[in-house]
Amino acid sequence: QPLSAERVISAALAIIDAEGISAMSMRTVAAKLGVEAMSLYRHVSSREELLLGVADRVLSEIEIPPPGTGWREAMRRRAPS
Repeated sequence: QPLSAERVISAALAIIDAEGISAMSMRTVAAKLGVEAMSLYRHVSSREELLLGVADRVLSEIEIPPPGTGWREAMRRRAPS
């Protein structure tokens, strides 16, 4: 599979889920993808940009309850998402 920003973000997220944010580096992401770290820089410019991509991915997966949902119910719906 060709390298892409989405694949890089997915690999970073997998590392963060398994080992914590401190374990995620450009080198660990590259190793997970089977490429050299420099290859990642064509898709993300820095570790910080990669972390922003991970945050965007995580936030995009949070369920947004319908308008008018009470705050307790809204939190119950968001928590597992």
